[in-house]
Amino acid sequence: MKFLLLLFSSAFAIVAGHASTLTSTAAPITETEAKAIIEERMAEKALREANRKAELESMSVADSRVLQKEGHRVTINLVVPPRLEVAPAPTPSDRQASRTWTEEEWAAMIAAQPEHQSISLSVTVFGDEYSKILWRAPRDEDERRKAPEEFEIWTNVNLNYLRPISSFDRDNIVYSYMGFTSTITREDEAWQRVYAKERGYDYESRWESPPVRFTEGKAEYVVVEAEERRIPRELYEQMDALFTHYLENEDRFKAEFLRNEALSKAREAYLKENPPEPKDVIINHWPISEGGAR
Repeated sequence: MKFLLLLFSSAFAIVAGHASTLTSTAAPITETEAKAIIEERMAEKALREANRKAELESMSVADSRVLQKEGHRVTINLVVPPRLEVAPAPTPSDRQASRTWTEEEWAAMIAAQPEHQSISLSVTVFGDEYSKILWRAPRDEDERRKAPEEFEIWTNVNLNYLRPISSFDRDNIVYSYMGFTSTITREDEAWQRVYAKERGYDYESRWESPPVRFTEGKAEYVVVEAEERRIPRELYEQMDALFTHYLENEDRFKAEFLRNEALSKAREAYLKENPPEPKDVIINHWPISEGGAR
């Protein structure tokens, strides 16, 4: 089995060290603050729903029928068509002057556009110790129907706060990232083993260890190859770009992660204390042409 160990450059290490000085745009919040935010959001939602219900009930009804459902009613109203406002036609002065672009201008505009690349991967984080990445090679139009080629990567960078969908710029390339992160901890695995033993069955741990010993204090990643095949150049380019982006913004990503986690717990607690009840539904409809034809 072949291992290709990649150490980030000293310039990268300097950038990563600077990450701790970045100002987070989503500071962590307390349990009390999260509760207040959720309560405010729920109050705003209730107000929007009440306003919408009042708007629907204010329309002139020509015919109506009610369906009784379990715990709530569905009211279907044939209403008088609302009066629609027609926007005035634009005047010549409103129209922008148009002209035909030359081939040179089109070529210059296209050349000025940044390159776009998609990063597709999945991440498993083992505690706060290391991360395993499955990176999928980009495919061209002829390869779309084939399963993507996957490459296994290990790193001592904790990617727990990597967002599932995002985009970022680096070196005049716009990277669109899509991937999902799962976390496995030693504590969870120990609990699973005890739980399985108490119930009389074996539990196969999901815990894995990296194939190499990483250098302490340095951000590194290793590409694991079990067979002789060419490792795409895009793998190194995309991983270098992604790790640089992640470590530059790790403080912000962590703050956003903890904030969302706190809000999720607050929302769960709110719904437990205030379980939603079935609500009546109003459906208004009207013919779109004279005579009732639809």
